[in-house]
Amino acid sequence: MELEMSFQTRRDICFAMELMANDLLYYMIRESAYCRANARRWSAQMALGINALHCMGIIHRDIKAENILIDIRENVRIADFGLCYTHKKPLDRQWRYSSDVTGTTQCMAPEMLHNKKNPRPTKYGITVDWWSFGCVLYELVSHNHQPLFATEKVIIDYVTWHRRLSNTVKLFPAFEGLDSSVAGLVAGLLRPLALVRYGFEDLMMHPWFENNDVSEFYDASNRALRRAEWPHMRPNLLKGQSKAAVILTPLSAWPSARQSKRFIDVDWTNPNRFGVVSSSTAPPSNLAINDS
Repeated sequence: MELEMSFQTRRDICFAMELMANDLLYYMIRESAYCRANARRWSAQMALGINALHCMGIIHRDIKAENILIDIRENVRIADFGLCYTHKKPLDRQWRYSSDVTGTTQCMAPEMLHNKKNPRPTKYGITVDWWSFGCVLYELVSHNHQPLFATEKVIIDYVTWHRRLSNTVKLFPAFEGLDSSVAGLVAGLLRPLALVRYGFEDLMMHPWFENNDVSEFYDASNRALRRAEWPHMRPNLLKGQSKAAVILTPLSAWPSARQSKRFIDVDWTNPNRFGVVSSSTAPPSNLAINDS
């Protein structure tokens, strides 16, 4: 998600962002068939987004279904960067950057979880995001959309199972219920040893992402932008919400740089959005403005 504008009132600092349809968890709970129909495309978009973050020097560290949002073009947006690690340069898969323990336990990689009780914590790298992506992918493609690792103990038991059967090709029991084409992909992403865990390059070549002989990664950005908007997907934010949650939604039209001045104490506007807007630009048709 991109920040479009920020401004202040006497009481609040406000951020304007495009209004999303909902998060992935919502759809997994309420619209299972819809999730299955879009699983490959959404997974490829998530992988592209995570890789883009790594290229920008960001380890998200809290990839989970609640932080994967779906916009009104039915595309994935990654949200909630409050726990991320940032670096000034693109991140290298072989390097280790942080030893902090942060994120959501059910999607937490073993190398991070290990530091919880370790008096001498070890550093980890971008592989923690690929583990978390594997957890989300399992949840998305499994029959009942339940988390694979509900507790810290379940993760530890999973790692122990791997160590005990490290010399075999036996599939973890929970993966046996998955379609064979995706089971190996999930298993590769959830390898406890970070050095051999699947990364972006492995995903790009994996056959599960082939859809009618075309990879979901092929021209994904342009295909995502060409998708039609579905206005009916927008949630009614004013229904059952407090004034603190939403103070203005939606804006009736996309404001120009001059029009944005009607807001009091505008601190910043997205130069890609509020500069010269050509007729070919396809900006979001609605904004939600939330306070902080």
